[in-house]
Amino acid sequence: ETFDEVFNYINTKWIRKEKLVIIIDEFSYLVQQDDSIPSVFQLIVDEILKDGPFHLILCGSSVSMMEKSTLAYSSPLYGRRTSQIQVQPILFRHIHEFFPGLSQDELVKIYGATGGVPFYLQFFDPNDTFQNNLRHNLFAKDAVLYAEGEFLLREELREPATFMNILFAISKGATRPGEIADRSFMEAKDLPYYLETLIRLGFVRKEHPVTEKTTTKKTIYRIQDNFLRFWFRYVLLHKDSLEQGDYMQAIDDVGKNYNTFLGETFEQISIEMLTHLNSDGKLPFRFHKIGRQWGKIPLAAKGQNDYEIDIVAVNNDTLQILCCECKWQDKKVGIDIYHKLKEKAGYVKWLPGRKEYFCLISKSGFAENLKKTAKLDGILLLTLDDYMGVDV
Repeated sequence: ETFDEVFNYINTKWIRKEKLVIIIDEFSYLVQQDDSIPSVFQLIVDEILKDGPFHLILCGSSVSMMEKSTLAYSSPLYGRRTSQIQVQPILFRHIHEFFPGLSQDELVKIYGATGGVPFYLQFFDPNDTFQNNLRHNLFAKDAVLYAEGEFLLREELREPATFMNILFAISKGATRPGEIADRSFMEAKDLPYYLETLIRLGFVRKEHPVTEKTTTKKTIYRIQDNFLRFWFRYVLLHKDSLEQGDYMQAIDDVGKNYNTFLGETFEQISIEMLTHLNSDGKLPFRFHKIGRQWGKIPLAAKGQNDYEIDIVAVNNDTLQILCCECKWQDKKVGIDIYHKLKEKAGYVKWLPGRKEYFCLISKSGFAENLKKTAKLDGILLLTLDDYMGVDV
């Protein structure tokens, strides 16, 4: 039977007044097999299901194919949608529902490797160690997630080689366009197309200092997808040894460097936390923008004239600014970190007459001297416990 025959049958047999929801999963694969499918569903929507008590949902795992076959102007289905949803990974604070017995440190480790995608989370055994989970699920040749990074790119892109070079370069620390082009063995003029494609697919994000306009040339690029970030940093990097069945090099690399790797993960979790606190009105003010901040230190010697603040949130209307430092480390944050943050805040070029607020977010809590100063100066001190207590 054809699709239009099936839907005609449904239309004939469904005599109730309540709405019938019809879901077609992996619609993108149907289109890959038969490019006339969008035209077939145009007929179904326009003639068979029109004005009936039906709600048709088309799902697909390939972002590029779904956009082309349903959202693009050239698609026969263009203009017929009533809404669209791009399903995102779950927030960090929901990870504990998958692993209710694990500590927050362990949850962050898992989140750093999976990015909160339920399909990836299902492979992790909460009764085993994090290293053993990596060994069996990411560092073994026959594991599903071992080839997942390359599979994701091949699913979205016809010729993924150049895109893989770019992502690998970013995973190794190249963030500025010139650096990325050099390490990807390509001309800088050709890079924008590839970066824009990766951004559209949700694999890469573009960052600029939060206090500056989006047109600024101060632009860096980072891997947005946490799983891909881990995969390029630890799986692809050690692929030669992993292909030989030697997983110890990758395990040793994780043991030595994963805490540093998680610094960026912790920053993204902290932005999640501040965003929820902001929506709940639990911060000193409601911010409109949040992100990273960096720039130059006036009159400082070359090589020592750069500053960077992990997170800055601003409200341009009320002239309020929140400067935040995130520390993923085993020791408690002391008052010296606050003093350094306050000094860096003075270098931020923003609106005159502003009111500054300060926040420190720590994995391991805070030293007593900082707690005392925080009470006097109104410093916001946060840990993951504060995030887990926020209502969504």
